Amino acid sequence: MFEADSSLTLEYTFVHDSLSCSRDFYWWHIVFAYITAISGFLCMITRIHPRTRFLHSWLGKLYIIAMLWATATSIVIHNKGLPTGVIYSFLWVMLGLTAGWVAITLHMKGVFKRRQAAYQGSNSFMKALREMLTLKAFHGCVMFVSWINIAGRIFVTPPRNDFECYSQPAFKRIPSKHYNYTAGSPIEFVPARDPNYLRAPWANSEQRWATLLSAGPLVAAFVFGLVYLWVSQSRGEGKKEIELEVDGRVADVEDPNFIVSTPSRSA
Repeated sequence: MFEADSSLTLEYTFVHDSLSCSRDFYWWHIVFAYITAISGFLCMITRIHPRTRFLHSWLGKLYIIAMLWATATSIVIHNKGLPTGVIYSFLWVMLGLTAGWVAITLHMKGVFKRRQAAYQGSNSFMKALREMLTLKAFHGCVMFVSWINIAGRIFVTPPRNDFECYSQPAFKRIPSKHYNYTAGSPIEFVPARDPNYLRAPWANSEQRWATLLSAGPLVAAFVFGLVYLWVSQSRGEGKKEIELEVDGRVADVEDPNFIVSTPSRSA
């Protein structure tokens, strides 16, 4: 798949039978980064008008999915690491995303929800403060922290056609369990081939290994589910589940925490 020596190309870096940089993946990384920034912005805009609020959760899901793929593609565009300031920025991106998701999940499930509002006066400022001291408001604040730290990267990393895989890993000038350094020896680059490559279960058959890791678990999960349901139905333990959706929440009728109120009909 890759040439033995990648030191003479700027398209990719391949050392120790491992890919550390690929120019093709850079473009996918940029695409998903822009989707992350745009979906996060639109997600906030939807809260302005009631008619667009139904898009909020969908754009939030798109934000998370795009973030995952932007992170995944960044793994193979490595040249020289990240500046410490950028690492802190990405830390707030992930912490804000995590805290925001947990907060809105707890809010939707009604955890810590008061039966009676903490403030019932008429002061408008106190009413606004009461609304800001909720899980829903906390979700919005920390998700904004997450978004602003990823959106800021867009302005300093515009899409362009000059990305290159220009670096080549080298061993440090110090003895380790991976490299036997001799004092005074010149810098030695990490070789393109791993001497222990044949020990890997995917050696010389990466495509077959990839198929086994995708189709294999999928078939196993389907067969397990089929057998489990078959046995349950044979024992008479099967339950008829009816899914209901109210205000965007889906649950089956056997969920004890799911209450559906319907207007009474007069005779």
